[in-house]
Amino acid sequence: MRRSISSEVAMVLASLYFIFPFYWLVVSITKNTSQLFQKSIAPGVPNYFLENVRMVLGYENGVFYHWLRNSFFYATAGALVGVFIAALAGFAFRRYEFYGKRLLFLLILGFAMVPGYATTLPLFMIFKSLRFIDTPWAILFPSFVNVFGVYLMVTYWNQIPQELFDAAEIDGASDFLVFFRIGFPGIATGFVTLALLAFVGVWNNFFLPLVMLNSRARMPLILGITTITDPQGFPVYNLTLTASFFTILPLLVIFVVFQRFFRPQLYAGLH
Repeated sequence: MRRSISSEVAMVLASLYFIFPFYWLVVSITKNTSQLFQKSIAPGVPNYFLENVRMVLGYENGVFYHWLRNSFFYATAGALVGVFIAALAGFAFRRYEFYGKRLLFLLILGFAMVPGYATTLPLFMIFKSLRFIDTPWAILFPSFVNVFGVYLMVTYWNQIPQELFDAAEIDGASDFLVFFRIGFPGIATGFVTLALLAFVGVWNNFFLPLVMLNSRARMPLILGITTITDPQGFPVYNLTLTASFFTILPLLVIFVVFQRFFRPQLYAGLH
């Protein structure tokens, strides 16, 4: 009984630890700059939320909307294309035997351990030579390569019984039909899960756009909000916090809508 109570208390404390930053953000967007420096965790009185929202949306003739559009474009295109390429790679590892297959898979596992920050400088030098700096391609091309996604897709493809592939070959099905009609329904859960993770990764990627982009009009939301300043060039903290709230809001909505895909689903052919 004591152990159960201790576990519940620990989980409550852990929940409060993770929830508090979000609570602090929600409270902060109700304040102006002077109220923020009062260091109170209570909502602002008077409440400046609507005023902060109006100023953020109207900042520099609505540049916030450009940043929001850019973030959705980079994250959606990068996630879908990257995960689709990873699914094709996983299909190839599952279906074909080729020389160096095991070594290549080990290399993929090794590259998955390399942090993205370590590859940013080499990418910058390559993209500078290709004249991709300050273009959307400088953000999209790196997101098309999802090394961890290849590993995850291989594990999902391995759950599909070999008998289904054999039956498809007997019926004369092409690789295109095998991939989309037989295999893809079995990896759909993994595909959506990986796409969501990739979407969040691209959406929250701050360092790569910081290095690759110069024009504010091409910046994603996560980078653009850090450039909000007053006419004298000083940060406007209440507007930056309000913009930060709207930065994480789409992610919350997406996870609520697609949370059912995170439930474990076993492929019917396994039984």
